[in-house]
Amino acid sequence: MTEVSASVKRNLGALPEVMRLAEAFFASAPAGASVRFPVELALEEIFTNIVRHNREGTGAIRIDLRTAGQDVVISITDFDAPRFDPVSDAPPVDIDKPLDERQSGGLGIHLVRKMMDRIEYSHSNRTGTITLHKRMD
Repeated sequence: MTEVSASVKRNLGALPEVMRLAEAFFASAPAGASVRFPVELALEEIFTNIVRHNREGTGAIRIDLRTAGQDVVISITDFDAPRFDPVSDAPPVDIDKPLDERQSGGLGIHLVRKMMDRIEYSHSNRTGTITLHKRMD
């Protein structure tokens, strides 16, 4: 099993650190590019949504990446924060409308929904965790 973890500041300036963690994970994980791209995109999207839209949160954000059987499992834990589920709570995106008629925002979460095989959310005692699963093919 391959596993890496880090706690980062609740700040968009921590995004390069988050992506370096993913890079370190994929340096030793048995997952190819077809898995790496969606995992990195989902990680970036969820992290930035938490920072931008859950402004009442005050704690660090913990990132865990691991392999479990045939899955890459990404957990993003938001400490000392109110409930915020950026995946389930985001409105659907009408991708059939022309770009100039669409509301801004939501496309990244739409892609996360499409690219991940399973998404779970839990919240208890001001700690929320989004867990994403992507099968390694």
